[in-house]
Amino acid sequence: MPAEARPGCARKRATGVSMASNLSQFQRHQLEVIARVTPHAMLAHLLNTTVMAVAVAGSIPTAQLIIWCVYSYAIALVLLYRHVRSRGRAPRSFQRGANRTTLYAFLLALPWSSMAALHLGSLAHDQELILLALGVGMAASGTILLSAVPAAAIAYMSGILIPSAVKCLLFLNQQGYVLLGVLAVSYWWFLAALIAKITREISERKRADTALLESEVRYRALYENNPSMYFILDPAGTVLSANKFGAQQLGCTVAELVGQSMLQVVHEDDREVALQQLALCAKDPATVAKGEIRKVRQDQSILWVRLVARAVPDPEGQIVFLIVCEDITERKRAEERQSLLVAELDHRVKNVLASVAAVAQRAREGSGSMDEFLEVFDGRIQSMAKVHGLLSRSRWHGVSLADLVRNELAPCVGEGNAIMEGPEVLISAQAIQPMGIVLHELVTNASKYGALATPRGRISVRWSRRRDSDWLGWLRLEWTETGGPPVVAPTQWGYGTRVIRNLIPYELGGVVNLAFAADGVRCAIEIHPKWIDGRSASGDDIFNVPGSVPLPGAGSSAALPR
Repeated sequence: MPAEARPGCARKRATGVSMASNLSQFQRHQLEVIARVTPHAMLAHLLNTTVMAVAVAGSIPTAQLIIWCVYSYAIALVLLYRHVRSRGRAPRSFQRGANRTTLYAFLLALPWSSMAALHLGSLAHDQELILLALGVGMAASGTILLSAVPAAAIAYMSGILIPSAVKCLLFLNQQGYVLLGVLAVSYWWFLAALIAKITREISERKRADTALLESEVRYRALYENNPSMYFILDPAGTVLSANKFGAQQLGCTVAELVGQSMLQVVHEDDREVALQQLALCAKDPATVAKGEIRKVRQDQSILWVRLVARAVPDPEGQIVFLIVCEDITERKRAEERQSLLVAELDHRVKNVLASVAAVAQRAREGSGSMDEFLEVFDGRIQSMAKVHGLLSRSRWHGVSLADLVRNELAPCVGEGNAIMEGPEVLISAQAIQPMGIVLHELVTNASKYGALATPRGRISVRWSRRRDSDWLGWLRLEWTETGGPPVVAPTQWGYGTRVIRNLIPYELGGVVNLAFAADGVRCAIEIHPKWIDGRSASGDDIFNVPGSVPLPGAGSSAALPR
């Protein structure tokens, strides 16, 4: 029997390294079956050879008997030696192992076929009976032992039986030998039919194993590469298996997870929920438990997952838990963002309503008639609405100061009577309403009493980022009116003046300097850098924006159209 076909070919041993092998599991099993019986078969071959030598001694030439015995012993001992030498090693291919097995089987049958071909018909009756009994017995037992490799079985039984059948049927004309020849052929036919049946079964098993292997490959690919986290736990919650994706999502390797309690990666506040779900599955295997829990990655960050658990039997019939987890972190983040947005919206709506109420109250207090109240109130509400529109278009990410100034000046100025200059600056969403209200009051005051009340009046709005050490990054906006009627400082502040002076310091912690000079109102506003968008927070880049910010139809003078 082939030494290469021993059981060690299917696995590595601690004392040696197995050769690279492409054998399938079933092919390994075929060769293991033969390897397992190799020592026993060789010992039986040596014993039968000894019995045969003793039985025919004196009836055939001594030299022939010696040669026959030496060859028969030698082939058996060589195969035993190769069997021991090849322990732990496997052939690189099944076909190579099968071919060697077939060759060795033929070499083992050769001394028995030669004995029958040379001496059948010339020996004593009892010697021929021993020869036939040993030959048939070896053919039958050897065929069964080699059936895992059908070609080897055919070679062995044909090598023993066919020469005897040919000698009896063609060269020995006695009735008894003819019957022995027919018996040998029928026996060969019976063994051939048995081998054919075994061959069909082997082919069917190969196809089944191939299909199973392909199925396992597909399952493994699905299990490992599916963008869901798969875990198999024992009843105690210990991880028996995990796919690579699941381990990667937790920031570790599969080896680091296997053998550990799954509760170690479950947030402590959710462990009780996880245990309850496993208990439900264990109580009723038909139960599919579902829930949302938090898992803790190796870097201690939180991973929200939707968990689906079910109890299933493993191949040994023991209950294990199959856990599938889907990453819902993004949905949880969206829900959290939505909650924050709703809270922010609620806060802003309350602030807007409070502002509207305050504007209405102050407008009523400073109005001499209902018409005047409606005019003032409507103007201030419209200003707030326009600022809100700017914020909405920017999705509450900040508004360009140039757009804000343009938005307030556009309804009240004519061609060429307003200029605005400054770098590109974004005012944060929290600061834009106070800035808009102050600019609206400056525009309203200029329209009623200042530069915009006469055709020759001019408005100049300039801003810059201060760079001195005490005011680094602060925004400075300067409002200057010229060409209007002579200015007389008010003896009593109205609502608009109070808003201009106090709103920026109160809401934004800024500084306002409002001066009623005789040739025109001047107002300087300082805004802290925290209310300015980070894209223009500080540095030379903000001064690379063209200094003049023209508006449509303004021409070179950057005037605001009506």
